[in-house]
Amino acid sequence: MSFKIFSLQLTGKIKSVELIEKKRKQLADDYAEFLKTENTEELKAFLALEKYVTSSEFASKRKQVEGQSFKGSEEEKQLKEFQRLQKAARIKNYFKVEGSADLVRYEKEKESKKLADFYALEEYVKDGDFENDKKEIKGHVFKGSAEEKHLKELKKLEKSAGIKAYNELEGSEKLKQHKAFEASDKLKKYKELKTVAVNDKEKKKEFNRLSRDLAVKNYFKFEKSKKLKLYHEISGSHNLVRYKELKEQVNTEEFKKKVAFLKDKKKFEKSEAYKKYSDYKKLAADPVVTFVLKYEKSKFYKNYLDVKESFDLKRHNELKELIESDDYKKQKAWLEDKKRWEKTEDAQKLKQYETDKKKPEFVKYFKYKDSSDFDFFKNWDVVFEDTFADKKLDDTKWMTSSLTASKTLGQNYAMSGDLSIFTNGANIQTGNKLSIQVKRENKEGMVWQMPAGFVPAEFDYTSGMISSGENFRLGDGIVEAKIFFNPVKQVASSFFLANGSNVPRANLVEMGAKNILGIYTMNGSGKIASEGLEINNLKKGAYIFSLEKSGATFTWKINEQEVLQLNSNDLNKPLELNASTLVIDKLPGSSASFDVEWVKCYRKK
Repeated sequence: MSFKIFSLQLTGKIKSVELIEKKRKQLADDYAEFLKTENTEELKAFLALEKYVTSSEFASKRKQVEGQSFKGSEEEKQLKEFQRLQKAARIKNYFKVEGSADLVRYEKEKESKKLADFYALEEYVKDGDFENDKKEIKGHVFKGSAEEKHLKELKKLEKSAGIKAYNELEGSEKLKQHKAFEASDKLKKYKELKTVAVNDKEKKKEFNRLSRDLAVKNYFKFEKSKKLKLYHEISGSHNLVRYKELKEQVNTEEFKKKVAFLKDKKKFEKSEAYKKYSDYKKLAADPVVTFVLKYEKSKFYKNYLDVKESFDLKRHNELKELIESDDYKKQKAWLEDKKRWEKTEDAQKLKQYETDKKKPEFVKYFKYKDSSDFDFFKNWDVVFEDTFADKKLDDTKWMTSSLTASKTLGQNYAMSGDLSIFTNGANIQTGNKLSIQVKRENKEGMVWQMPAGFVPAEFDYTSGMISSGENFRLGDGIVEAKIFFNPVKQVASSFFLANGSNVPRANLVEMGAKNILGIYTMNGSGKIASEGLEINNLKKGAYIFSLEKSGATFTWKINEQEVLQLNSNDLNKPLELNASTLVIDKLPGSSASFDVEWVKCYRKK
């Protein structure tokens, strides 16, 4: 009797398989959900949000927001500065003028042609041009002028004897006749006879006759006259040239107008300068001009001009635009709001964080995040598994003979003393579980007997076995199986690990005549030696039997409770899985079974 098993069951350390499987399933489901959650964008966003809302930056922002108020703020300073400028007399007076009817009229009229003419005339009158023109115009008199001198010079020349003779004879009929007679035959004859000898009476007579001729006499009388002499003297002279120049000049319209202008007593009143002055005086009295001149000298308009480009007005307008802006109004309302923190984006982020933190998937994720609950899933891989769900045994995983039998005889055989023979799968049933059945029935088979070897024999019972053979071998790792513990003394039902032979082997569990966990080895006398833990006190029912191999160290667990640890260098090698039933005594009934619901093997990652 094993007191250890009794004690563990009594103290509840060997928990029910239902509770363990439920816990395992829940843990596996939780791990799958954990992995699913771990890779979601939602978790990444939540972790980023958590990092932010728990940061010193977030705390600083919150402190800053909650510590803000309108009083003493930059916004309050801006509002006070604006109110001060708004109340300033020069600013108030500026806005009285800006946009007023008088300013609009002034701006319009000052650009009018009337004002442009007035300013041009005012400049002409006040800058001295008018006085200069007036002085110049009034300074233009006939007496002493060049024109008077020219007329006097002309008159003097006209009175001279030479000019008089010239004016009398030039172009006259008398001068024309004189010049014509000078070329006549009569005068030529006279001059010819005058030079010949006087001894020729006829010629002398002719000469005397011609001397008495009235035309000849008149010719020489005029030729010797003082008037003709003066005419000849003046012709071609400078005085005649000057006389002609002056006469031509004084007879021009320009000269006559100039003389008339110089002699005119009212020439100034008729001048352009006087007209400009009169227009200036008229415009100076015009209502439009008087309005513009008066308005631009007013203190309000002067203040308007002084303020228009001033820093104060520019600042006033900047502040007015700022204070009337939606952004300023929002900021002012924000600073005056006692619940401003709750309205911030950061507060909403914190609220979102608090909400998300309560999401079931996140609660579960953080429950396991830093725990060791998933260490098994993280550190171990399933390398072999069978739930026996199909109605046919999976021949990619199992064979229905031992590895030794398949390599020697090629079929199952019995050892001397066995009452049953292993069939080739006929006693194996699957479909939600593995059931290795023992049946009372006659069956021929082979028995190993020394020294004869394999000999045929008749058996009253059949049984079965499965082996992972060369399909799978477990090195270091864990094998566990859910096995129904229901010992039948006449049948040895075993789930064991071996390396190509029946012994040595590590029994995951053996039930029947012996109920034991442990190791079988062959002693020096060729007999099987057993080392392990009896489990006779284990209550009937389903259990998860586990065996972890780590090198030469083997550790057994029942329902996750460690119960045994042994060392075996002989078994420190890859081992195949085996399960079998063997009849060792007559059965009280016709059948028995060894039931396994599932098998799993794990290897460290």
